[in-house]
Amino acid sequence: MITLYGAAVSPWYNKVKVALIEKGVNFEEKLQRPSQDEAVLQASPMGKIPYVDINGFKLAESSAILEWLEDAYPTVSLLPPSTNDRARAREMALMIEQYLISVSGPLLGHVLFGAPLADGQRDDIAARLARGVQALASRMTPGNLWLCGDSFSVADVALAVALPHLALVGNKLLGHDPLAALPLHEQYRDRLAQRTSVSRMWHDREQQLQALLAR
Repeated sequence: MITLYGAAVSPWYNKVKVALIEKGVNFEEKLQRPSQDEAVLQASPMGKIPYVDINGFKLAESSAILEWLEDAYPTVSLLPPSTNDRARAREMALMIEQYLISVSGPLLGHVLFGAPLADGQRDDIAARLARGVQALASRMTPGNLWLCGDSFSVADVALAVALPHLALVGNKLLGHDPLAALPLHEQYRDRLAQRTSVSRMWHDREQQLQALLAR
């Protein structure tokens, strides 16, 4: 049994959750906030979420968890078949995570918990996000059903997580959704919504988000 620790408003948690569902893995979820408590640090040395307990084997860092899942459950792969496409999927996933999700982190902290934003920080983040979107768009092939061709991959997992996240913080704090500029296939979002993994993740995220915003 795999236990996934974290919170449904965390993009990194949702990345792992989608991968687990896609691979048909039996798992349970336990709510856990980032913490410096000793019990958490034993499982996640930086106290971050998500982390997993795999029959007593503790593993943190979302990318490492996805690599473990790919090794342990290779039948349903989240990487395309060719070497070049596999590399491209990993590259695009990293671009989404580093240049979009991570960059927007301070905005999410402000929306959910009232964390302060420094003077000019919104404009700086908006510019960095625009650059990240431009970089990601340069790697996309117009007309592709998925980001890396015909296969749903780790790149699509990352974007499925990023879409509602960036829409929330962008519309609330920047006046626009930064990802609206991506040249996605016209049916891309509908295709995402039809996947059980993504629809469940979006639903659970929205439920927890509304509970937090109602406090």
